[in-house]
Amino acid sequence: MALLQNGDSIGLISCSDGLRHDDVRVIHKIEQVLENLGITVVKSAALFRDDASPFSGSPQMRASELMRLFHQSEVKAIFDVSGGDSANQILPFLDFNAIQCAATPYIGISDLSVINNAINTCASVPSHHYRIKNLAGHFADSQTELFQRYFMEDEHDLTFEYRWLRGQQMNGVVIGGNIRCFLKLAGTRYFPDPTDKIIFLEALGGGPARMASLLAQLDQLSVFSKCAGVLLGTFSEMQKKELTPSIEALVFETTEKYNVPIAKTEQLGHGEDAHILPIGLPIVLE
Repeated sequence: MALLQNGDSIGLISCSDGLRHDDVRVIHKIEQVLENLGITVVKSAALFRDDASPFSGSPQMRASELMRLFHQSEVKAIFDVSGGDSANQILPFLDFNAIQCAATPYIGISDLSVINNAINTCASVPSHHYRIKNLAGHFADSQTELFQRYFMEDEHDLTFEYRWLRGQQMNGVVIGGNIRCFLKLAGTRYFPDPTDKIIFLEALGGGPARMASLLAQLDQLSVFSKCAGVLLGTFSEMQKKELTPSIEALVFETTEKYNVPIAKTEQLGHGEDAHILPIGLPIVLE
């Protein structure tokens, strides 16, 4: 069954750093695109940042606004348009029992990886790694087609291409997201069990030294020794600047002792042409 149908409503919210007020045109563009698809937008009060603050509200207020969207039965999916640093502030104020009952898909990338994984870990509700602001970006037409195909048609096949760095097959439930933000969950009850999971990793900023450090932390958390495979998205700064060692080399070296399968895609991450990946659902790569 399709996640969204003509006539449905979706929610927009900023659970991480709030949008700047000059982003209002982006929100208007998203609303126009969705209206053309027959989708109504319900805008949260936690969307734009307060004056002299990077936040769209206090942690309690942002959590309350997110729960309000989960409680609205007419809202069939919640798309988070934010990013930055502050999403993990809201986690203690979420009602995971109510989220589990609502089972409304939550969709976001980057810092929202903490919410994607926390919701799946604590409420067993899948989420999706996708940036709805792409509907207002340079690839708006192709992104609109992708949105319609993935969210509004009765098929959820993977749409991204990938290549193998080690192995030729992996299957399992997906966890992870932005590597820096995902690791904010380490040592908390929100961190997912990596056993037999596919760990997805991507990054916007950071060079080889930072990535090596973050990969070492994942290894020390026994993620690579327990997981079923590693799926790498784009590592924007490293790839754009062609920094060495490459992310492929760093991951290959860190995981060599486990011989874990590794795949790499250029279609998942922070790019305006990025595709969609389910978090908390099983996938097969072969």
